[in-house]
Amino acid sequence: MRLPVAFLGLFLAGPAATRLGAQPAPLAAKIRTTSYGVPHVLAKDLAGAGFGFGYAFAREELCTVADRWVTVRGERSRYFGPEGVRDGQQEVTNLQSDFYWKRVLALDVVGRELRQAAPVGPTNEVREMVRGYAAGYNRYLAQVGVAGIPDPRCRGKAWVRPITEEDVYLRALHWTGLTSRRWIGPMADAVPPTDRGLRSPGPAGQDHGAPAAPLLTTPTPPPAKLTMSNLIALGRDATDNGRGMVFINPHWRWHEPERFFEAHLTVPGQLDVYGGALEGLPFILFGMNRHVAWSHTASVPRRETVYQLHLLPGSEPSYLYDGRAMPLKPLTVTVDVRQPDGRIAPVRHTFWETHFGPVVADQNFVWTDSTAYAVRVVTWSFRWLNQQVGMMTARSARELDQAGQRYLALGWLNTAAADDSGRVVYADRSAVPNVDDALLARCVTSDLGRKLQGGIAVLDGSRADCEWATDPDAPVPGIMGPRRLPMLDRTDFVMNSNDSHWANNPAQPLEGFASIVGDERTPRSLRTRNGLAKITGRLAGTDGLPGNRFTLAQLEQITMNNRVYSAELWRDSLVAQCRRMPNQKGIPEACDVLSRWDMTDDLDSPGAVLWRRFMENLTGGPTPEPEFFTVPFDPRDPATTPRGLNTANPKVTRALVTAISNLRDSGMPLGAILRDYQIEERSGKRIPIHGGPAQTGQYNLAHISETGWVPGKGWKNMIHGSSFIMWIQYTDKGPVARSVLAPSQSDNPDSPHHADQTLLFSEKKSKPVLFDETAILADPRLEVVDLTAGPPVRPKARPR
Repeated sequence: MRLPVAFLGLFLAGPAATRLGAQPAPLAAKIRTTSYGVPHVLAKDLAGAGFGFGYAFAREELCTVADRWVTVRGERSRYFGPEGVRDGQQEVTNLQSDFYWKRVLALDVVGRELRQAAPVGPTNEVREMVRGYAAGYNRYLAQVGVAGIPDPRCRGKAWVRPITEEDVYLRALHWTGLTSRRWIGPMADAVPPTDRGLRSPGPAGQDHGAPAAPLLTTPTPPPAKLTMSNLIALGRDATDNGRGMVFINPHWRWHEPERFFEAHLTVPGQLDVYGGALEGLPFILFGMNRHVAWSHTASVPRRETVYQLHLLPGSEPSYLYDGRAMPLKPLTVTVDVRQPDGRIAPVRHTFWETHFGPVVADQNFVWTDSTAYAVRVVTWSFRWLNQQVGMMTARSARELDQAGQRYLALGWLNTAAADDSGRVVYADRSAVPNVDDALLARCVTSDLGRKLQGGIAVLDGSRADCEWATDPDAPVPGIMGPRRLPMLDRTDFVMNSNDSHWANNPAQPLEGFASIVGDERTPRSLRTRNGLAKITGRLAGTDGLPGNRFTLAQLEQITMNNRVYSAELWRDSLVAQCRRMPNQKGIPEACDVLSRWDMTDDLDSPGAVLWRRFMENLTGGPTPEPEFFTVPFDPRDPATTPRGLNTANPKVTRALVTAISNLRDSGMPLGAILRDYQIEERSGKRIPIHGGPAQTGQYNLAHISETGWVPGKGWKNMIHGSSFIMWIQYTDKGPVARSVLAPSQSDNPDSPHHADQTLLFSEKKSKPVLFDETAILADPRLEVVDLTAGPPVRPKARPR
């Protein structure tokens, strides 16, 4: 169905303009799309850049992100029913998700933020880009109509409709609140003791309730630790030309709306930035401009605390706070739910609000007549959008970090950067609750708090001195200021692979920070150590490559060499143990396979599958348990300890025997290769994927399949792993870069860009980044769209 022309002006204006009666400036952009579907958006202002970006993105990925708009509007149950759905990283039901987002809407979180001036509220730059993005997305939808969407996944669907600026801001909350959405289930389960067991989803208008306390089955959500992503920033002492270099590889989703989209945005004199953007937002998350390149990895600080409430007797629910009664305030939301017979019926749910945040309940946090628990989170803010724009426009690594210090708002990310002068910076510029160890010592007073300490901080909610503290250098109350957060400023290198701040350059350990910020003097993951080995081997000149500094080609080669770090530590010891074992099914054949293996997860490396199964049977985490090492961890040497395989541990032999049986019993050769058994399927095409999982110490992460290992078939279809990969070097003439978006630009099975870069990635290939006008205009597949207030000009293709 085409949208009526009468509505088009409304969609282009956006809600803010129509509410205020103001007429926005005319929106215009030129979209130059080059090989692999990369749009290069040229506009005279930031709103125009957002406009062109929104249009170009919708043309490729409208159906993928349209599902996310349904989520943040709290409408999943209306269109898809109330049952379960995977929401990014959390397993929640549609109904739970809808209650959560209806609460966000009822609290007017977006409006509250937009009414604040920067730096707390969005800057004018952010507002303009969001305005343009929503208008560009809607412009494309108006042009093709819902019934004419090329992507069959959402063509003609009732849940596809124009977006508002509020939708884009809600998408921003969805992203920055990733680690805190684990509380969605406990928030929905929080029902007063007198109401439990009396309400459940049912006929129209009936309330939703939780079961009685003894029946609560929701476990306390563990602290979110995202073991994904690699970054390296190299300074003048580590590169062949004395200028900065950056390696970007966020290990992230390959499908669904949590994908990255490759783009280039240019506003002459104001913005010129290339990189990967999160689907549904007009900001480059990782990338480069003319002077500085940067990337992020998931960081480890905790983003919330739980407060134990001392409830007071009486007819009105309340809790004790500094000697006075504070009300528990009900907040009732209504969700439209599709019934089995297709009817739509409203279902209500009541949240209970405190000045800390909502009441939660699960197996640990049980709401009784005398006690309840509320969670306070730090991630509900749009300051992080200001911070991203500050990074996109920075002129040096230090200036980029200054944007981080000014806003301190990235929801759960580290940042590292290198610039054209050869300086590198690492910092955690995220929002961290201002809860130091002294506050924990005086405010964790309950048995439950002591039991959960180290994971979730459960603080005394009856005392004002247990509130989050305020630092004078923090942009808002309750978070740590930049002087209390880790930072490195160097000229050799910084790196991170999701471990804490402590050893991102072992020559300068970062110590003495509050425990909520992260662990110190603890073993690093095998993947972190793999990254450190790559860097130190290159700088020592011991990696077999010429010289002892990085060239751009060497950075790409080294970061994609698929070395399996656990094998480098343990393979020879395991082979020796294997040869000591009596001959049995698969022995000594397995010993021979492993002894000949090149210790990589390349596609044609016999032994990679067998080693993977050995490690998966031995350990489940990114850092194997201490019992498997012969040399213990030494905090003075985090890069090479612990090491040595404890073959006297019977679990080692058992894991090997089980791995051999896994292959033999399912008809797979012991020398099975990943080309045959690690597959991504795209439109009927089987694409082999190199790389491996975290527990092997693989740097090039590949998390294949919800089901994991399937006997006889291996691993099928990527969940997350290496995604938007970029290698950047600054030169006298500006940045030179290569990239590959491993999942490809589009999740639309009918798009020509559904698998093109996935095939590149499979072959360990990349493409040149087209950053200069000359390179963009010379691309043989260039298509140009002039997008103005009138109908857009049809794409003009260059002769091939």
